[in-house]
Amino acid sequence: MTQSDFYPFEPSRKSDWLKQVEKDLKGKDFDQSLLSFAWGEIRQEPFYTREDLEDPIQPMKFHLDPELPGMGARYWSNAVLIENTTNPKTNTEILDQLQNGAEALILKLEGNENWDTLFKDVLLEYISVYLLPSKNNLDPVFEFINWVKSKNFNPKQLQGAILWSPTTSLFEGETTFEKGLKLGIDLLQSLSPFPKFHAFTLDLARYANSGATGIQEVAFGLGELIELVAQLEERGIDKKTCFQNITFHSAVDSDHFPEISKLKALRNLITEVADKFQIELSQEDIHLLCSTSTWSKSFVDKNSNYIRQTYEAISAVLGGCNALWICPAEKIPGALERRIARNISTLLREESYFDKVIDPAAGSYYLDKIQSGFETEIKKRIATLEKNGGWLHSFSNRSIHTEVRKNREAIQRQVLNQEKTVVGANRFSPEGKLVNNLAFEVIQEQEFELKPTRATYLLESQKLSS
Repeated sequence: MTQSDFYPFEPSRKSDWLKQVEKDLKGKDFDQSLLSFAWGEIRQEPFYTREDLEDPIQPMKFHLDPELPGMGARYWSNAVLIENTTNPKTNTEILDQLQNGAEALILKLEGNENWDTLFKDVLLEYISVYLLPSKNNLDPVFEFINWVKSKNFNPKQLQGAILWSPTTSLFEGETTFEKGLKLGIDLLQSLSPFPKFHAFTLDLARYANSGATGIQEVAFGLGELIELVAQLEERGIDKKTCFQNITFHSAVDSDHFPEISKLKALRNLITEVADKFQIELSQEDIHLLCSTSTWSKSFVDKNSNYIRQTYEAISAVLGGCNALWICPAEKIPGALERRIARNISTLLREESYFDKVIDPAAGSYYLDKIQSGFETEIKKRIATLEKNGGWLHSFSNRSIHTEVRKNREAIQRQVLNQEKTVVGANRFSPEGKLVNNLAFEVIQEQEFELKPTRATYLLESQKLSS
């Protein structure tokens, strides 16, 4: 960092710059002209200086130092979704993905998988595996665990997580929490020999993809974490075991810089929640899976989605993801769409050199100030949530759903009325012979659900529905 006495002239104070700004505004209101708010709540000033920082900036550590020689200071897994897991030909797709840049598999389980066939010639010790159960059916998950145990696999080499938690069943219509907690305890016991394979994944992305702000996503997600750990502790599960067995899944939206701050703040906040439970948890102990947002994508202009995927992936990497999942907007993506999604992570590492510095966002006065404001706001939200009875109570009376849907509908109306710009959808939309929209389908959501949707949904229903 540059020493304070490096330059021979007196440094300007922020107050001096503000006086110059006011002079240049020529009577215009400073707040109305230059201020903005991330997610409508976190104040963003036109510039920041060292005076805005309360503490010296310290780079964050998103993972342990790499064990293999030649690796960059920063690494993350490039995750791809694998469907049709009962089809024997899917093994060929898996091998092709792994040979062309994928390092993690997200398996959408159907049930009755033949694991020998599915993982033929796959070296599990060198990749991560994330299991995504269908309709809260964990039978194939336990079958996978038993299969791994039968292969005498080194337990310390199995990496990944179950993309499920006991709270998942509540969003799928289960009326009580008890069944999910019992399944969760069974998972914890079955996976106890595998320290790097997490039994749960807290799906913060569920809120974001349904239209929540970044503040709502993290506040509700951490409220869910507090509820889960407390409930499991009541049933005799060690708190430390809970924290050691949780992966966190966040969706990265189109607000590029705030999203970086959100992810870095999330890592700090998780350690603070653990501390409240008297558990010591370091930044690098947290496993963060980040996926690109479905909320930010548009079915009106699918080509613009490729650009959105890229800068959302950049936000995820700079924010500290441990696994990056680029999600094609198409319901059934073709080979080209899957290839583009897979290659984004590779390009960021091999051509843009995002792996050379552990925390390149450290040192930005702006990002650090946004992160600080974000963390302060989240603590207030969690305190309010707990005061109102906790996450489970707010889920049961649907106040969480109401808040998310209120924000969702407000933004969708803004996009429809062109009060909020979405390039390629309500501004600069393609015309003429270029056909690049996706097929529109009506989203039906039951009162207990928070389904993925898009900011452009109302606009799409007007433009694309027949």
